[in-house]
Amino acid sequence: MHIHHITLAHLAAHLNATHLGERLERCFSQNKQELVVEFEQLILRIGCNTPLSYVVSVGAFGMARKNVVTLFTQLQGLALKDVRVVPFDRILIFTLESEWEMVLKMYGNRSNILLLHAGEVKELFRSDIATDWEFEETNGPSQPEVALEPPEAYDLKSIQAHLRKISPIYDRHFAQGVLRQMKQGANWTDAWKKVREEAIFETFFICREATRIRFLALPPIQSDDCIAITGVVPALKAFLSAQFQYDGYRKRYAKVKKELEKPVQKFQKVFASYRQNIDQLKTERNPEEIGHILMANLHAIPPDTAKIELEDFYTGGKLLVKLKPRLSPQENAKRYYDKHKQRKSKITYLESQLEDIEAKLNEATGKLVKFEELPVPTDLPFDDGGFDARQLRAYKKEMDALYKEQEAEQEKRFPFRTFSRENWQIFVGLNAKNNDLLSFKFANKEDLWLHAKDVSGSHVVIKQRPGHPVPETVLEYAAGLAAYYSKRKNDGLVPVIYTPRKYIRKRKGDPPGLVAVDREQVIMAEPTKG
Repeated sequence: MHIHHITLAHLAAHLNATHLGERLERCFSQNKQELVVEFEQLILRIGCNTPLSYVVSVGAFGMARKNVVTLFTQLQGLALKDVRVVPFDRILIFTLESEWEMVLKMYGNRSNILLLHAGEVKELFRSDIATDWEFEETNGPSQPEVALEPPEAYDLKSIQAHLRKISPIYDRHFAQGVLRQMKQGANWTDAWKKVREEAIFETFFICREATRIRFLALPPIQSDDCIAITGVVPALKAFLSAQFQYDGYRKRYAKVKKELEKPVQKFQKVFASYRQNIDQLKTERNPEEIGHILMANLHAIPPDTAKIELEDFYTGGKLLVKLKPRLSPQENAKRYYDKHKQRKSKITYLESQLEDIEAKLNEATGKLVKFEELPVPTDLPFDDGGFDARQLRAYKKEMDALYKEQEAEQEKRFPFRTFSRENWQIFVGLNAKNNDLLSFKFANKEDLWLHAKDVSGSHVVIKQRPGHPVPETVLEYAAGLAAYYSKRKNDGLVPVIYTPRKYIRKRKGDPPGLVAVDREQVIMAEPTKG
């Protein structure tokens, strides 16, 4: 309700009582969609969707040295004659000398400031709202005769619908006030009048909710986490200060938490994947045993056999063994022995990686646990003074320290753009020199290398996983990255070359980032940012 008709009416009354006759000195903008209006003893900050609309009187405001735009110069030196709010609407009008008017249309994300002369619109603060060129002052919708009729039922929904018929200025909070009065024994008419009288009082309420701070011109239904302030000007100042502090902390908290959760989730998935692979390798039939069974039954295996059922002397049963028909029984047995060696080597490799992954997981989890010791937005200390700015700064400082530590660790490990797809790591170069670092210092010869064909762009590397070919979905995703981080990022489909890293080389005299490709394949990819 900070830009509600009731609040604007209070503000208009305050300005008429304290600042009439003052001359307007300047209007300027140095923040996106915010106008500063300076009178002799009054400074107004007017925000039009930044991200919330507001009009508030401030004690002082310094003009920046650059990026300042002076506006509405026609008003300079003119005295303020009157401030009024359009009945039943959220429009505040400043009348100045020589038939000039400044109109504040406080319509949420369509808020605007209009400059009028003799009733004709001369300038708009936000030129993107073209309909405001046709502005004419008219009262907001109101049907006072409806107030004489009681609502169909005495519940919040029915009361709110009935009040909306009278005028849109009677919102949900107004309806809650009426319902509260009726529950205390008042009839419809007396309850409505009582709440209207409460709205005239100079006491305002700032309340904290899960995702925002609310400004109320009526007593809150629940008084938890609420501050009562007398006077519209100090109340609006306190509201905007609390809202920006709360919103800033909430957004920063969400961003840092997301960044700290990423490595935890990543290492959890990798650890689980490695653990699952190890368990699967250990539980499946040992290829060495199959090799022994084949060697014991060489005489019983006919030539060109694709599969054969043999006695399994390990279990006492029968075992169906798949063979390569073109290989001899001895060669098929050797093939199973080779599989055993590969299996054993793979288990050893995976187990050696588990300890390192677990250490990284514990480190990342520790940072997240430390971060979670900070108060969540809804638990921020909130009392009669609002939020403690020093305490908020201390929380943010601790939050930023964790975030920077996380960024530094990531930069230290991988000084490239990093992506992941189906537990496959993908790296993208940042610039020409970084491309060379990625391709010739970081990538292994068996890693898959990609680049948009015939245009400049980033080198892309898919880190190889021993014993696993790169899935088609991962290749397509990496190709999309190569297409996006190239000069053809805006094309619909981009040809991307790919090849094992061992088939690219640096020729003498080549500038940074330029390579020769000896063998290549091409895939068409749609550019994707990741």
